[in-house]
Amino acid sequence: MFDNIGGKIKTLAKAQFGIGVVAFCIAGISVMSVGNVLLGILTIGLGLLGSWIGSFFTYGLGELIETTRTQPKYGAAS
Repeated sequence: MFDNIGGKIKTLAKAQFGIGVVAFCIAGISVMSVGNVLLGILTIGLGLLGSWIGSFFTYGLGELIETTRTQPKYGAAS
């Protein structure tokens, strides 16, 4: 369950981005269908940007964990 946790967190970041893209596109299209086209475009654009930036933090955490696990421990006897 906790093997390769860094890779699993990085996969979660990719899934988070994909779900965010789909969700904000659906939300933007539904807002446009109501009649507010400008707000729908803003919803799609800002939602995609927010999903993209938000996934950086999750992916970065996974990368940090992977990098930390591969480095030798400080002060370990060689």
